Amino acid sequence: MVFASISCSPKKEPTPVDVVVISGQSNGVGCTHCSAISRAMGASKYYEYNDGYDTIKIAFDSWTKDVKDTGEVLFYSQNKSKDENFVKVMLGQGNSLSTFGPEIGIAESMHEKYANKLFLIKYACGASNLKDDWVKKDSKMYGRFIKYIQKQMQNLEDMGYKPTIKAMCWMQGEGDAWEGYYQDYYDNTKEFVTNLRADLKDLCGDKEMPFIDAGINKSQDPKTGELLWKYYRQVNEAKKQFASESDNNIYIDTIEAGLHTDQEPYGDVDAAHYDSESQVLLGKLFAQNFEQFLTPIEK
Repeated sequence: MVFASISCSPKKEPTPVDVVVISGQSNGVGCTHCSAISRAMGASKYYEYNDGYDTIKIAFDSWTKDVKDTGEVLFYSQNKSKDENFVKVMLGQGNSLSTFGPEIGIAESMHEKYANKLFLIKYACGASNLKDDWVKKDSKMYGRFIKYIQKQMQNLEDMGYKPTIKAMCWMQGEGDAWEGYYQDYYDNTKEFVTNLRADLKDLCGDKEMPFIDAGINKSQDPKTGELLWKYYRQVNEAKKQFASESDNNIYIDTIEAGLHTDQEPYGDVDAAHYDSESQVLLGKLFAQNFEQFLTPIEK
């Protein structure tokens, strides 16, 4: 009797990859106009960003919040990645197909050194605030946020990867720079990050998730000169205080870095949102600060 030999191929081990989460409100979502890039940074940069970066993928779900006079909260203007899965980083991944967020600066910084080793997950909501939307574990925003991250981490596993969250980038605070809100920003940040680290612990390997927190700008109304975020200093001081308590809490001083909101769109300035050069720089600042937590690249 002759037995046919059976060849058993060894099961392919999943490929380890790093993941960085992006969240916050509108400057985290990205409300910066793609059309302004050519004038501010040159046509070649516009074409580079528009073509995108094949080696850095992102899954994104971007929202905008509105509150009716009745107090009812609505979420509208959703812009999300195709099939809610990972796509290459490129322009049009902000709050609409004509805007972009910090993912562009991150990808520009990382697309060569961390090619196919770094994935981004962005879930953010314009006009949201920490006190009402993010800090409460039973809020719709927080619940959706956690579920979205879990879903995308599972997507990566299904794609044959072994993903680990290495850091979270947080661009938020304008919605809390008001009376009755800024006073609680430190306490709310501490509670929010504590909740995040507990709920995402199993996705972060054996290390505490680093929290990279960008300060808000001292934006002024172009017509009146009044501050858009009256208590921006107090919010930023709360961020600094929290960052001082751990090596895994990092504060980015966006004002000192020169980020600005006073030039674009040309002829009709939107002072609430970063100009194109500044939005790209925000992403690069995030990348500079979270790179220390990524898996070292073998030379």
